[in-house]
Amino acid sequence: MLALDPRSYYDHYWSARERRHTESRSRERARLAVQLLRKGGLARGSLLDAGCGPGWPLEEFARSGFQVVGVDASAVAIHEARSRGLDARLLDLEGDPPERLLSLQPERFDAVVALEVLEHLADPLSVLQKLLSLVKPGGCLVVSLPNEVHCLARLQMLLGSLPFGGHDDPHLRHFDRKLARRLFRAAGCRVIQEHPVSLIPLRWGALRAVCKPAQLFFPGFWAIATLYLLRGGVDDGK
Repeated sequence: MLALDPRSYYDHYWSARERRHTESRSRERARLAVQLLRKGGLARGSLLDAGCGPGWPLEEFARSGFQVVGVDASAVAIHEARSRGLDARLLDLEGDPPERLLSLQPERFDAVVALEVLEHLADPLSVLQKLLSLVKPGGCLVVSLPNEVHCLARLQMLLGSLPFGGHDDPHLRHFDRKLARRLFRAAGCRVIQEHPVSLIPLRWGALRAVCKPAQLFFPGFWAIATLYLLRGGVDDGK
């Protein structure tokens, strides 16, 4: 169903999605993306949120001072984002012709962000290359990818249960940090910085603080996702 009609699939996806947890995670990733962009020397400018969903990250980026535009394949998500006054446009990153993506604005963007998007695509490499082509010289690309082998996923597999998969799994591609870097190299990106996203929910703030050193030293074990600050060029090969 996803391959045949992604727009309908993601309309259903956003209509059925649990809201509070998803919004909290989305806003957290957006705030971390802003931190990475600032570390990359970018605190203002034009920003494209590719796969913006209902617009929660867009709001965070706008509050941080960026001039934002978002795109998503779901009309349901775009309607919700627009209802809050955001510049959100209906566009399928993978299915629509490249000229539609390139016509978003006359000039390229200072920053392009794709948070938890590439794993949903049949061909994430070609989409990543398209997004990189939209970044101005000296600009940044921020990508967030889920870590499919965190400690709870490993425990599930040890107990005989897959943490992902099935006919209705929206994740078509699965990544760990090594596979993410391989994708970036293939697209012509180099990793400037990365930031793990804690497996522990935001509402468990005290436990998060206690476990933060372990998360930083063993991100592949404790992180539910990783954000990467990218620029065009050859990666270091790690």
